Amino acid sequence: MTSTFLHDIGDTIRNAMATVPLSLVGWAFVAIPLVLLVWVLTCPIGDDDENRDPKQVRLLRIGAALALVLQIVIYGLL
Repeated sequence: MTSTFLHDIGDTIRNAMATVPLSLVGWAFVAIPLVLLVWVLTCPIGDDDENRDPKQVRLLRIGAALALVLQIVIYGLL
């Protein structure tokens, strides 16, 4: 089988990915949801002139925070 330029590109990408340590990948999988969690908990709810129910926004924020915490725990255990 002959090697095409697509094979060369694939080999280059595979070799580049192989140089990344798995511990760094694990930390990235934990850090990204952690940053999102901080953003979800600290972002402003909205302007005063918008017609948003504060209770619904609070429940949405709690649900998002719980989902992110669960994801952080699962990825932290792996």
